[in-house]
Amino acid sequence: MGTFAYRAIDSRGAKRRGTITAASGRHAREQLRDQGLRIESVEERAAKTVAIGRSNTLRYQNQLTAAIRELATLLQAGVPLLDAIDSVVTQSNRGFHEAMLAVRDQVSSGSSLADAMGRERGIFDEMTIGMIRVGEHAGNLDEVCEQVAAFRERSGELKDRVLTALLYPAIVMTVSVGVTIFLMTVVVPMLLQNLTEIGRPLPLPTLVLKYLSDVLLEHGHWLGFGLFCLSVAIFLAAKSERGQKMIDRLSFSTPVLGSLIQKQALSRMSLVVSSLLRSGVELVDALEIAQKSTTNGLLQSALIEMQGDLRAGKDLRDSTSRQSFFTHSMAQVFSLGQQSGQLDSMLLRLGTEYDRQAGRLATRVTTIIEPVLILVLSVVVGFILFATVLPILEAGNVLSE
Repeated sequence: MGTFAYRAIDSRGAKRRGTITAASGRHAREQLRDQGLRIESVEERAAKTVAIGRSNTLRYQNQLTAAIRELATLLQAGVPLLDAIDSVVTQSNRGFHEAMLAVRDQVSSGSSLADAMGRERGIFDEMTIGMIRVGEHAGNLDEVCEQVAAFRERSGELKDRVLTALLYPAIVMTVSVGVTIFLMTVVVPMLLQNLTEIGRPLPLPTLVLKYLSDVLLEHGHWLGFGLFCLSVAIFLAAKSERGQKMIDRLSFSTPVLGSLIQKQALSRMSLVVSSLLRSGVELVDALEIAQKSTTNGLLQSALIEMQGDLRAGKDLRDSTSRQSFFTHSMAQVFSLGQQSGQLDSMLLRLGTEYDRQAGRLATRVTTIIEPVLILVLSVVVGFILFATVLPILEAGNVLSE
């Protein structure tokens, strides 16, 4: 199957542009004629569509949230599905616009909305596709779209809150490193050259400062290259399943930051599973969708084991208790919720609570990091000033004697 871009004129004389999925160009033309369109051109564009899907998984998430919200609003107002999708298409930006065009054309050709989204997996995530499919089967697509939009908005707010809390420390750290490098490679060498011309032996702090400055000047490019290679190695390791798990395990064991990562991941997982259960998805399928939608390797492994235990008829409390990534509260909720039949509402409450805890932890991390960074910067700058002023003071004492 390939994707073909077309230009055509409909029965009302209006020009239409979009994409359509077909086995060949001839089949694409036949589908367009069956829709009553007069074809102007049909060109295969499969490679471009795949590239968009693979490279922009995260790029269009905000647009996807807005599109699902608009779709829910229009469907609840009684607008037909194709007309609702057309409205979303007209308000989308270029890359996301092409994906929505493909979805609209596939739906108009008889595909379900979930199947059409599934062919654009680089744009639409597993959770969204799974819930849309359930909504279509149950006949409550408008309600499901409302749930998906609400979940995505809540997840986006949590992510923005955490990023905002960590932004200021990141800026302070960047400025600190930049100021230190500037002082050590520009200011300090000029001062040390003047001090050396005096002809007196330099005190120990000044000698240490001179050594560090010389190292940066002579080997700074190698240090920068080494940091670059280390960054590339970490990036490549994160691409592999084993490397990602190692990074996740190291992050999870970090004080405070590990708890923040845990609460954020568990909050998203709880809200995903809760939304899926309320939409009528079976628990084992909800866990599978949640496992595919998370990027945390430790949580993925835990959810895979839970699926196996659930299919084997085991109690989820034992399964969750064995996983170090799950909290005691999470194990209790899965056990009691499964027994009482209220797992969706219990997970919703727990996920909301973890959402609040993650926000508070992000604020706490910021509160801790800010004074630490300022203290480190003060010590570094203070040492540089002390090491440069000390020989000047000693020279002044000698002259006064």
